[in-house]
Amino acid sequence: MSTKYEIPLNILSIKDRKILMELFNNARTPFSIIGKRTGLSKEVVNYRIKRMLDNKILIRFNTVLDVNRLNWEIYLVNIKLRNINNQIEEEIIKAMVSHANIAQVLKCIGNHDLILKIFVRNYIEANSVMKELEQQFKSHIDSYTLNFVEMEQPIPLPFFYAPLKIKEQEINLQKSSDPISVSEIDLHILKLLSHHARMPTTDMAKTIGISRELVSHHLKKLEKNKVIIKYRPSAWSGSKSIGYSWYFVMLKLNQNNQSVQKRLQYYILNNPNMTYYYKTIGQQDLQFEIRLKTSDELNSILMEIRAILKDELRSHQLSIILKEFKYTYFPECLSR
Repeated sequence: MSTKYEIPLNILSIKDRKILMELFNNARTPFSIIGKRTGLSKEVVNYRIKRMLDNKILIRFNTVLDVNRLNWEIYLVNIKLRNINNQIEEEIIKAMVSHANIAQVLKCIGNHDLILKIFVRNYIEANSVMKELEQQFKSHIDSYTLNFVEMEQPIPLPFFYAPLKIKEQEINLQKSSDPISVSEIDLHILKLLSHHARMPTTDMAKTIGISRELVSHHLKKLEKNKVIIKYRPSAWSGSKSIGYSWYFVMLKLNQNNQSVQKRLQYYILNNPNMTYYYKTIGQQDLQFEIRLKTSDELNSILMEIRAILKDELRSHQLSIILKEFKYTYFPECLSR
């Protein structure tokens, strides 16, 4: 029987943490292989992962895609609302969650009220999506900014499996390659994996109506062509229940100093509390997501970033994420 309470991170054993490290490295790794790497049986690994899911330390397993390879673009949208109450806010969020082009909906406080991640073909479509929403809620959307995501980097959540030794991340941030052609089978596989990154190839084959071998062939091709960037667990609710707050920080720089940006990238990629890094074009130049326990920790991080950037930092904005209402790398628009 699954438990109904949420357990704190500090009671996780070293065995649990070893399992978490393997999952954040590749959430699709078979339990048998995780068992060999952690010195546990397949059954014990299965039991411990199920327990972490039941207790909301883990929520689900996601597949992160490079949608640029599918000839789509990503924009981050920061929205300020006005003249709202709980009912109106709920209506706005519901409309955004159901929108075919919106992949992520975050409710926050701070410089913004909502943060969206939208998938579109180009800036014209991005602007059209936002104008449509602005018209629908013209009395309540005060302002918004669009930032084109030139590059994004999902970062493992090493604070989840500390105090295990964490290997430093290599700085290998590159722009996406040119778009490639994908088949209907490819899209079907990506859609299935977006809901369940650990879905067995046998189950995918049965759902699509093709052989397991054909599914494996297409899956390997999607991985080789870097359409699939990473398989990783989602741990938002778990992190909140164990005392971590989720911050979204946006930086505007004075000029494109590659040396300074590389030092900042190294700092972000190797900070154990970072979860996502974005290089953007628009109102903001660099953005990152981070999970921290206290505002003092946040202040320390921001001061270290200021020390790295010095006079390269023009301004920064900060939002505290209260709730994630939607997260997928395969919104409905990708099926069109």
